[in-house]
Amino acid sequence: METLDSLFDVITHELCVETARLLQNEQEKLQQITWSSGESNLDTEYSSLACSCCTNAWNTIKEKHVNYTNVNISCSIPDINIMFTFPDGSHISKKIELKSSKNIKMPGSTIKKLDINQPLIYCLRPQKENGGYKIRYSQYYNAIGETNFDLFQDRTPRPVINFDKMNDIETNNTSFQYKEKDAWIQHYADCAIYRINNPCQYSWQDDLVKVIKKKIIEDYLKNNTIEQIKEYKSRYK
Repeated sequence: METLDSLFDVITHELCVETARLLQNEQEKLQQITWSSGESNLDTEYSSLACSCCTNAWNTIKEKHVNYTNVNISCSIPDINIMFTFPDGSHISKKIELKSSKNIKMPGSTIKKLDINQPLIYCLRPQKENGGYKIRYSQYYNAIGETNFDLFQDRTPRPVINFDKMNDIETNNTSFQYKEKDAWIQHYADCAIYRINNPCQYSWQDDLVKVIKKKIIEDYLKNNTIEQIKEYKSRYK
């Protein structure tokens, strides 16, 4: 059953897409932003501009969805913290996370506190002065992962965010897809199998995965009948 909260997850994702498109068109304002001071990253001006675009984007969303004509929003920094306010005075809060870097990859948030379904906007800043700014969007889980060869991490992971994995603003991929909080584990499992099938820079983890794979196959085949194996395969297709 769809709840108001889950409904506005979908709406927030659509709002993220429209906000990203508006941000892409703000090249002059993006160039005027002070992105850093010394070794400190300053995202205040970026967040403020993104909040302004988000507010304008909501007007576009309301033109498409007449049901939300009387729903107002307010946006605040850091990132884009959105307050949807309904005619009866009730409200619901959502968030669009903002990232910016001159590199296509950057450290993400600590996975333990992360909502992997959260919408994300990434501003890829130019390497040279007066270069163009590129904006992409996606849900957070789409952007996770540096390569297909990522290793397990020895503490609570802080997965890399990858601009190349995100949607170009011209992409009409506006659908929201919910993932369970631990879905990020699938990425590391896929990478582990990919690494042992496609040799790359060696890690002890590769030997560990080979041993685990061998042990599971041997123990499973040894302790199950052909009928049980067939039943298992049909259950987990």
